[in-house]
Amino acid sequence: MYLNYFGLQTEPFSIAPDPSFLYLSERHQEALAHLSYGLQGSGGFILLTGEVGTGKTTVSRALLEQLPEQTRTAFILNPMLNETELLATLCDEFGIRYAKRNITNKRLTDKLSEFLLAAHAEGEQCVVLIDEAQHLRPQVLEQLRLLTNLETNQNKLLRVILIGQPELQDLLRRRELRQLAQRITARYHLLPLQEGDTERYINYRLQVAGAQRALFDKTALRLVHQYSGGIPRRLNLLCDRALLAAYNDQVQVVGRTQIRHAAQELDVAGGTSRRLLNPLGAVALAVIALALGAVGSWWWQWQQNTAMPVTDDRVTVAQQQPVRDLLRAWQLPQPANDKTLCDWVVTYQLGCVTGRLRFDRIKALNLPVLLQLESGNWQWIGAANTQPADGWTGEFMALFPHPPGYSLSDAETYQLWLQKQLHTYVTDPIQDLSALTQAVQQQHGLPMTGELDGITLAWLASHHTTIGPRLQQRESGGQY
Repeated sequence: MYLNYFGLQTEPFSIAPDPSFLYLSERHQEALAHLSYGLQGSGGFILLTGEVGTGKTTVSRALLEQLPEQTRTAFILNPMLNETELLATLCDEFGIRYAKRNITNKRLTDKLSEFLLAAHAEGEQCVVLIDEAQHLRPQVLEQLRLLTNLETNQNKLLRVILIGQPELQDLLRRRELRQLAQRITARYHLLPLQEGDTERYINYRLQVAGAQRALFDKTALRLVHQYSGGIPRRLNLLCDRALLAAYNDQVQVVGRTQIRHAAQELDVAGGTSRRLLNPLGAVALAVIALALGAVGSWWWQWQQNTAMPVTDDRVTVAQQQPVRDLLRAWQLPQPANDKTLCDWVVTYQLGCVTGRLRFDRIKALNLPVLLQLESGNWQWIGAANTQPADGWTGEFMALFPHPPGYSLSDAETYQLWLQKQLHTYVTDPIQDLSALTQAVQQQHGLPMTGELDGITLAWLASHHTTIGPRLQQRESGGQY
């Protein structure tokens, strides 16, 4: 209805997966890199999780387009199968002929094994992609694990990519699936778009659709990010409805009024995304990755000293409202009960820092934090003007992006880069890494260890870029 009015050739915000509208944000590119690395390894399973509408299918399609020509793929889009139906579906997807009468799991497994061996002999790789994998039954997942037992001395003959919502991670923690969980060689949890990516996403789709000018003003772009929470599917729905509202209002540019009208029609709660603090993008991740590569031994020592449980009662801690607030800020699911919180967040490319600092120095990190109280409970600090409650022990905990693959870093190369990076904060021509780090710590009121400890890394992460989690300027936290 509005195409001619805005000079568009096609609908810019259709929710159909049109490859011509493919936009890979920093997060999507990061996820793609993880999965690609996993396919090159020797493991059998790769895991991609994320909330509804965050772009998991987009990443999986981009991954498949990058696969070599010698790759045979099987898609399972309906995971509500039993073991026999799964094996039969795989045979159908790979084009394996089998007798439809009197089929058994053994006959189907034998057929698949013959096919996989023949494909390997011809230099082909076989990949199975399962969408909505959180609906898979444990027995079906175990059947998949048994299929991946077929291997050579170097590689598995079958790779399985599991794509699903956060509940999939909970499913894989079940005791009967522990063997499968140990075979996951790459995993990534996809978070929503950051505000800058939201603007680029909208403008990119408009350009592809034929727009010759900006159709959303700056206020509208900020507001649509808040209403959508950075989730691409919600962005598409909101922007489509906002363009229609602009057409009905006979205005040339979508503004605040049209976005609010669209949100009202779609029954989207206004401003809910303001509590969601997006993690740092790929630029900040690269910063910390380089830093960690230069001082790997320091990092490991620090990790051992600070990766502690929030309290000894892990189940109770996970149920405390302040801890839930911190997890919600990073859009994380409920943590596993058999791990400490600091160990658990590594799965989501995050690290945690704990320690004792003056409150003004904690606020200088500009990250949402938890403060340890004498009662054993925690206080959530999500706003810059929140003060510590009575009984604060001086201990705190915060999360920050934990770069993937840092243990594989080239220490020599990254040390040179790190020195250059730290020199942006210190003008003196210091070359020794320890002295340079100590100078940064002294200048910015950090504990003077001369090492890239957790507090220094968290500070560096929060100050290197303008994107990422920040303390809100207006009150949004509380004392518990």
